[in-house]
Amino acid sequence: MKKTTQYLAMSLLLMTWSNLSQAQRRNTPANTTTTTTKSAAPNRAPSAKPKKEVDEENFNSIFSVGITTNTNSGLLGGFMVRKEIVIDNGTARRQMHYFNLELVNVDNYQESTLHAGGNGSGYAYGKKNYLFALRPQYGREISLFRKSSDGGINVNGFIAAGPTLGFLKPYYVDVYYGRGYLVSEPYDPNVHSINNIAGSGGFFKGLGNMKFTPGINIKAGLNFELDAFRQSNISLEVGFLADIYSKKVEIMALSDNQSVFTSGYLTIFFGGKK
Repeated sequence: MKKTTQYLAMSLLLMTWSNLSQAQRRNTPANTTTTTTKSAAPNRAPSAKPKKEVDEENFNSIFSVGITTNTNSGLLGGFMVRKEIVIDNGTARRQMHYFNLELVNVDNYQESTLHAGGNGSGYAYGKKNYLFALRPQYGREISLFRKSSDGGINVNGFIAAGPTLGFLKPYYVDVYYGRGYLVSEPYDPNVHSINNIAGSGGFFKGLGNMKFTPGINIKAGLNFELDAFRQSNISLEVGFLADIYSKKVEIMALSDNQSVFTSGYLTIFFGGKK
């Protein structure tokens, strides 16, 4: 009985030892893998940081192009290119350098449109020259109202000045000379009248005969920056502008001409922030 008991005890010990050994062998690869994984983790390359976007209220400059209309032109008065550079972004009244270049058409306030034959082609009777004004400008812009974090509109005030480069291009009209004979000529009040003018001539005719008239300009106004995308800029600029030329500018042949032109204007700008 005693031997049988000893035999059973020895058998249980051997079985227990075998089970412990197998368990140890099963656990050893898992521990090794864990250790390897842990040791390899610090060597993993850090993930790339996302690209930083320009803050809507923390930018260095705005570049934009615009379409303008004014009281001295038709619906489409001309085009503008504008650059604003921040001087100090940390103050409540943010200030910016204001650079602007504009090319606009300037009409005489006495211009009126007639139609040949009552319902034919339209033309400006008595108009002798087109006036195109190229205005490079520099000024200062200051923030008057800044929008809240919930959105809204930024309102800036500005004043700018610069030279005015005035270019006079002859105004062409189509003229009847005999039956079926039509010629485009620069308007001459001594030759042309409502009896022989058939309408306005080609706009691009006479570009090689332009004359230059210098002057200066000054303008002031408000800029309303609309709430748009973070890096985009849509704004409206309204203001008052004055051109002063070195002499009277001959736009009309049959009316008084002037050397000072004043106008109100409205421009819509599209651009981006950096």
